[in-house]
This record gives sequence, structure tokens and C-alpha cells, in this order.
Amino acid sequence: MKNIFLNLLLCSSFLWISCNSSDSKTNTTQQTKPTTNEPAANYVSPLPKVAAILQNCEKVEYVLYNFGVTFESPGKGEVARFFNYIMDEPATQAACKPNKHDGSVVFKDAEGDIKMGMEFSFLNGCERIFFDIDGQKYGQKMNEAGIGFFKQIISMQQKQQQEIQNK
Repeated sequence: MKNIFLNLLLCSSFLWISCNSSDSKTNTTQQTKPTTNEPAANYVSPLPKVAAILQNCEKVEYVLYNFGVTFESPGKGEVARFFNYIMDEPATQAACKPNKHDGSVVFKDAEGDIKMGMEFSFLNGCERIFFDIDGQKYGQKMNEAGIGFFKQIISMQQKQQQEIQNK
């Protein structure tokens, strides 16, 4: 019963924050082009293909693996918000452990059918998003807005757990 209450409280807090901050973030969160280290000459952006898939999606489901957090956010605006977290720049592998991700996201259409899934990392200097399109694997950098979003969710979850323990 406590877990259900905690999840409901976490989701409602997240939605309240999302609703209050989405208008200001929508205008300021832009796709960031790299200013240094231009992509290799043979780099082909996967973002147009991602955008084509996501245009028919109306829900985003998030799972943060090691934090016990799962929530769904409805609306095309939520789909667009996550898309804006993906930079048009390949991710490096330097700070990342192979096949180690902090969470996943699934995009669904109006009927609830999954149209695309991605895994992401945002901790310990490993900020990237992984996905497959047409059998091709992609790893793109995650921007600061995406990193901040997930860190805010973790902070809220930890605060709520601490409040429950103090009761």
C-alpha cells in the first residue's frame, strides 16, 4: 500500500512540475549543434528517422532501473520534450560501461502500442541515449536539459522516501 501511495505521489509531483515548467522549457530547449569536434564526415543523423516514428506517438513511459521509478506521461508535448533531449551528435564511449544503462523510455501511440524504445544513461559522466532503427544501432549524446530532468526525478523520489522513513 505504501508503494502504491509513493508511486502516485511521485507521479503527481512529476506531472505538476512538468506542467508548470513545460512552457518555459519548450521554448528554451533546442537541439544543440556541436560547437567543437564537428561530427565525422560520414556521420548521418538518425534524428529525422526518430522524428518520423515519434510523430504518431502520444505517450511516453519511463523506467529508471535502479531507483524503482516508473511513470507514464501522456501528450505529444511529452514526446517532443524527450526528443529534444537527444543531441544530433554521436555519443562517445569514454565514460560509459558497456551495456550499462540507467533507464529506458518507450513511446506509444494512442492505442497504447509501442512504436519505439530507447535506453539512456545520465549518471557518472555517461550521458547518452541508445536506440535501434531499421537494424542500425545509434548512440546519441543527451543534452543538459535531459540530464537535469532525470536528476530531478531521482531527487524527488529520494526526498519522498526520506519523508516516509521519518514518519
